[in-house]
Amino acid sequence: MASFLTHGHRKARRGTAGAITYFPAKSKLLNGRSPRVYLLRRGRVRLSSDGAILEHLSPGDFFGEASLLPRRHRCEVAKSLSAVTVLAFRTAQLLERVQNDRRFARRLLRNLAVRLNRRSKVIHDFVAEPAERRLARLLFRLMPGRPDYGWVRLRFSLSNSELAKTVGTTRARIAHFMQHFRQMGWLERRPELWVQREGLSEFLEQRVKESP
Repeated sequence: MASFLTHGHRKARRGTAGAITYFPAKSKLLNGRSPRVYLLRRGRVRLSSDGAILEHLSPGDFFGEASLLPRRHRCEVAKSLSAVTVLAFRTAQLLERVQNDRRFARRLLRNLAVRLNRRSKVIHDFVAEPAERRLARLLFRLMPGRPDYGWVRLRFSLSNSELAKTVGTTRARIAHFMQHFRQMGWLERRPELWVQREGLSEFLEQRVKESP
């Protein structure tokens, strides 16, 4: 596994605004010692902490903001799931860019706010939802943002093991839930994960209709 801290980057073009850096798949982009904040420009990245998968990132997402905190508070690990291109900022570079580029500052704050909102929804799910519905809500969040109808391919096709680490249950229970979803007719592996948008939405709305 390649690592930014050792030999993971293949090429970097540095400038006053940061460094454009290329990583192959399965590279470790940051860990608790990383002094950088990243903007993902191409590829897919997974964030995890203590073995639990926190979320999956797409182009346009920032990550590594914990580098602004004392080192003891840095616990996230980022791993590239494909070849990726990132724009890497050291702390001084990031602060300079934020001070001098209001458009960039708004983009950074908006992205971090969106990610914070996603984390809040995940916390709510862990408190209020059973594991099967947590899985369904995760699949919903992984759908592309386009208002397509019918069958859509998820942005990330996770294995049952990865789904278990994200939802917080066992691989065996994930297999059981996935089989249930296939029997309901709105989930398929082709081998990527596909969902039928209306069927998934109906499943999630059912709990709301049953509530008093």
